[in-house]
Amino acid sequence: MAVGIDIVFIPRIKDESLFAHGILSTNELKIYETRNDKKAFLAGRFAAKEAFFKARKTGIDQSLKNVEVLYDDNNAPYILYKENKYDVSISHDGDYAIAIVIL
Repeated sequence: MAVGIDIVFIPRIKDESLFAHGILSTNELKIYETRNDKKAFLAGRFAAKEAFFKARKTGIDQSLKNVEVLYDDNNAPYILYKENKYDVSISHDGDYAIAIVIL
């Protein structure tokens, strides 16, 4: 078992659209467009992807767009990577988003 964790200071995200198109897959962009809390959403996704790479102990070895954070039927987030699903938990509090991934 491997664990990865990451925290993001939400106000660091300046250009939401540029950031979104740099880290989100096409499926994630569709979800992003429906959100009212766009910066918090982006921060949570970025934290989840960073945590995933930390758990893999590879560092960011490819585009963040290749790691998708989607929702299951219960509206719980999960990571989809190379057709495999992984557990992720994302939380927000004030100016921070945090995520933890277990592989």
